[in-house]
Amino acid sequence: MHSNMMSSPVRSWRNRGQLLFFSGLLFAGWSSLAEADTVDGKAVFKKNCAPCHGVDGRARTPAARKLKVKDLTESKTTDAEIEKQIVEGKKDDHGVQKMPEFGDKLSKDEIGALIGFVKSLRKTN
Repeated sequence: MHSNMMSSPVRSWRNRGQLLFFSGLLFAGWSSLAEADTVDGKAVFKKNCAPCHGVDGRARTPAARKLKVKDLTESKTTDAEIEKQIVEGKKDDHGVQKMPEFGDKLSKDEIGALIGFVKSLRKTN
């Protein structure tokens, strides 16, 4: 009987510790999801992409004309291709860098939000 009295409080504290631990994991996961939902793809685009692609994605800027940047409203590029271009940049046929790499400048959440925003620029007709 004495051992039951000792193990009951110990078991109770162990259960509380497990509850706190798993609650912390749940909160951390929820925070990551919430952060991904709060990244503003339009703001990321405006800061990093609009100087060449233009705020509307139509590539009507002086830099876009010089570099022959494509109109993103006409794009049929897949999510994977968009991500690759964001992360690795883009080179022309001669190996000259046309679009800078953003893989080391943007977080995964920012890249995901940017992909969604770029796709939202597409014409819907």
